[in-house]
Amino acid sequence: MQSLLATLGGGYGIRSAWASLQQDTRGVIRGEEWRRMEGAQRPYDFQASARVAARAGQRIRQIRQKDQEIILTDAQGDPLSQIKARVVQMRNEFPVGDQLWRLQEFYRFDEHAADLGFYWRHRFKNVFNSANALCYWTERPRNDGPKTEDIQGRQQLDDFAYAVDWINSENMLAKGHPLFWSIPKCVPEWVKRYDIETQYKFAEVRVRDLVSRFRGKVKMWDAVNEILWEPAFKNLNRRHWPYLETLENVTEMVARVLGWARDEDPDAKYLINDYGLIQESEKGPPTAPDGTVVTCKLQRKRYLDIARRLIDMGSPPDALGLQSHIGGWVNQDDQLAFYDEMAQAGLPLHITEFWAKTGWLQEQGMDQQEIDERQAEYVSNTLTVAYSHPAVEAFFFWGFMSSAIEWKRRSAHELKPMYHRIQNLLKNEWMTRTDIETNADGQTSFRGFCGDYMLRLTLPSGHETGIPFTLNQSQKGPILLQTQLIGL
Repeated sequence: MQSLLATLGGGYGIRSAWASLQQDTRGVIRGEEWRRMEGAQRPYDFQASARVAARAGQRIRQIRQKDQEIILTDAQGDPLSQIKARVVQMRNEFPVGDQLWRLQEFYRFDEHAADLGFYWRHRFKNVFNSANALCYWTERPRNDGPKTEDIQGRQQLDDFAYAVDWINSENMLAKGHPLFWSIPKCVPEWVKRYDIETQYKFAEVRVRDLVSRFRGKVKMWDAVNEILWEPAFKNLNRRHWPYLETLENVTEMVARVLGWARDEDPDAKYLINDYGLIQESEKGPPTAPDGTVVTCKLQRKRYLDIARRLIDMGSPPDALGLQSHIGGWVNQDDQLAFYDEMAQAGLPLHITEFWAKTGWLQEQGMDQQEIDERQAEYVSNTLTVAYSHPAVEAFFFWGFMSSAIEWKRRSAHELKPMYHRIQNLLKNEWMTRTDIETNADGQTSFRGFCGDYMLRLTLPSGHETGIPFTLNQSQKGPILLQTQLIGL
């Protein structure tokens, strides 16, 4: 579901004539049948959802902040008393980001050094603390998506490496998407010439190569994508949609991929990632060839069963990815109930590929200014509720940079209300900055959001100097900070 760029707008490219070669008889691109599930829009209650989001804001202070004591000493370990300082949070530990399809396009077509590339990066880093770099095995020649080996022997990793290096240079967390996706449109045609065991070997080499090359740089991967709707790799030649693969085949495939990845980088986090879990299409749920009606409820149950089986096999993913762009806007009480149900797996939840389309508001005749304000409110509510749920550990958009910014000719652009609302949450409301003063024993305390900090001390010259520290919920006891500087 990552070739949606024409839908997102903002100069993301035009679907070419190649698309017609990839479509089924109903005009849907094979591998993107999820588009048939779009268009659902149950009534969205702005007032009720605002109340849910307000309560969520109160929970955030309880579950995302921590009381912390600090002891400040000199180089000899003697306490520094009556020292005034500032506690400044540098990064919240909760990752929030967007995908980098457009940035990687800039690099491949040598536009990253132009003004548009500069402003795109500037706007991105000024709102997010994480980013999702893309590394499809292929995405078909019908679009300009990042492809690592569409043609056998022509490995293309430069744009992915550029994106990862940029993410890390800006002190953001780097995520990679996807390592393995058992779907025809994302398996190169040349791979399909070989027997299944050889195909698996090519897939293994790809996964091991990516993870080992970017070990320590990419901290999180969508390891296996969309297993609920697609066949296992060995059954790809029998693919139809929706395909309800046996849980045995699914878990065997996932465990194999997770094993390859963890061999190469045991410290990264690995997700399974899927869609169609919360809201049915207005046309009703799709039906499998055997007559099974594939409801969201059924897929939630299967996803939980898969997670539990993987846990029992000793190969659990590090988190469940919950794709969030199928259907229409979800009322915030339904959002919370959904997270409660999926948390039953006992694994962290990551909200992935979130967008908020506005076509249903346009159909009501609403003017664009009000649409933009309503969209900003909904997205802010959704992110707030996600951050307030104890099982949710990350939130990634899909297309924020095109939805929240109106890109015009060349580098000209205007920030829309959604950009300002999300930036305020991530850079102001959910960051801690406070003044403190040590007592006679060099002790002080504060309450703050978990993440990376600097304790800023003022030198006799009037300039500031910083001491880094990290605040997390598992930390016990005071944090001891030491400065080598004298004369404070």
